Amino acid sequence: MPGIPFASSAVLAVLADEAWRPLIASARTEARTTEVTTAFAHAVNLELGGAQFTLLAAGGRPAPGALITDRSDFSGVRAGDRVVIRAEGLEIGGRGGLVVDLRGIGYFDSRVESLAGRDPFGEGEPPYSIDPPGPRVRLDPRSVAGLLAETARPGSFVPAENGPPFERAVGARLAIARSAFGLALAAEIRGAAPSAARSAARPPIASPELRRAVSELVGLGIGLTPSGDDYLVGTLVVLSVHPDAETARGAVAVAVRELLGSADGRDRTTAVSRHFLLAACERAFHSDLAAAARAVLLGDPAARAAFASAAAIGSTSGTDALFGLVDAYAALETPGDGRPCAHDRPAESVILRAGSPALDSEGGTP
Repeated sequence: MPGIPFASSAVLAVLADEAWRPLIASARTEARTTEVTTAFAHAVNLELGGAQFTLLAAGGRPAPGALITDRSDFSGVRAGDRVVIRAEGLEIGGRGGLVVDLRGIGYFDSRVESLAGRDPFGEGEPPYSIDPPGPRVRLDPRSVAGLLAETARPGSFVPAENGPPFERAVGARLAIARSAFGLALAAEIRGAAPSAARSAARPPIASPELRRAVSELVGLGIGLTPSGDDYLVGTLVVLSVHPDAETARGAVAVAVRELLGSADGRDRTTAVSRHFLLAACERAFHSDLAAAARAVLLGDPAARAAFASAAAIGSTSGTDALFGLVDAYAALETPGDGRPCAHDRPAESVILRAGSPALDSEGGTP
């Protein structure tokens, strides 16, 4: 099999999610071919074997399926461009096109474990520490809601009062779906608490109420990753790192997988959003979102910086995911009737202080 002639202008692959490792290994014996599905200034998406893979420009952050390069942007790459993957490199657009040198690539694992587990993104990664020294005291749910109010970017859960009718309608639908999901999740948490040891040995199941609530959120919203999807990803990240949430996490993951695998839900959302939802069901997340969840659980004094970094994901995706994180954390930390929740703070101020809603433009998703 002919190799790739690397020029001095070749793009260097710096770091990739572990999902790339078997793909590159398989290309040692036979080149893999596909095409660009979507292309943006700082992200190029491919699909192989039903899985999404993403090339990110320099400065991109670790995320499920991502490969970070040293290229400043992907101008000139178009959807439909042919892609050939070999063990030593990746070509986009044929002769004279973009060449990515894979020979010196390193890998990261985007999966997270519960609080007692390892930090897959390294200890003390700037700009905040993931494993601070001293006693670990979880943040109070109301303090966490305050972090969201301070760092949120424009989003869809509370559209601007003077926004167009469509945005207000989407916001109203999201508020209803969010409330229904919160009630269903709280019921799952309450039901799991008395029998945690027994339920841990059983396959996870989702209640009819939780299935309905998930169905109302998936695909709801605007942008490359609808806000309802981002909200569920944020819910799953805190359920994945919380040491007492495995039963609830399993139930939400089952509900999401079942919906996306059904005839009714297979085309409910975008391909990019589907990728991140299914990754979240496998405990794999954008590194900044995972860091925000861990900072909350560890009582990290730099949690605000972690929230600010997570809120910067995409145009609205990070903030929408943080809404899910905050709501689920409140349900976990103060279960039972009358529990404080992110809903209890005036959510309008969280969004309206940030400005006008904006659409996600590229694969900056959790």
